[in-house]
Amino acid sequence: MTLVQLFLVDDNDDFLDGLSESVAQRTDVQIVGRAHSGREALDRLAEVSPDLVLVDMTLPDMSGLELTRRIKSRPKPPRVALMTFHDSAAARLVASTAGADGLISEVEVRDKLMLLIEKLCYGSSMKRQRKGKETL
Repeated sequence: MTLVQLFLVDDNDDFLDGLSESVAQRTDVQIVGRAHSGREALDRLAEVSPDLVLVDMTLPDMSGLELTRRIKSRPKPPRVALMTFHDSAAARLVASTAGADGLISEVEVRDKLMLLIEKLCYGSSMKRQRKGKETL
């Protein structure tokens, strides 16, 4: 199985630490960066090339939707999945319109992150074709 490089964006250190601890148990996923804001994420993403960026919908300096648009406007962008407390059909539509490849509930992210990674990163889409949108 291919090693998935994951980048996390959330302004809550406790949430990032908990998610990082969960992912550290895995041998097939590596966290290659963390950011607390959209601007910080954009700066750090210029230095690394993750396969998947997990973005909180609400960030202090820009929305997760705006960050997703900016990431997806770059050449060969990574997959982007948004995290929200308000998982609904409307939220999924807004996320998809912004270019997100997936949406996951922040309440369920620790339990379902690996399923999301499998859906978005393993398979033919992993070869940086990055076509088609999938949601969990």
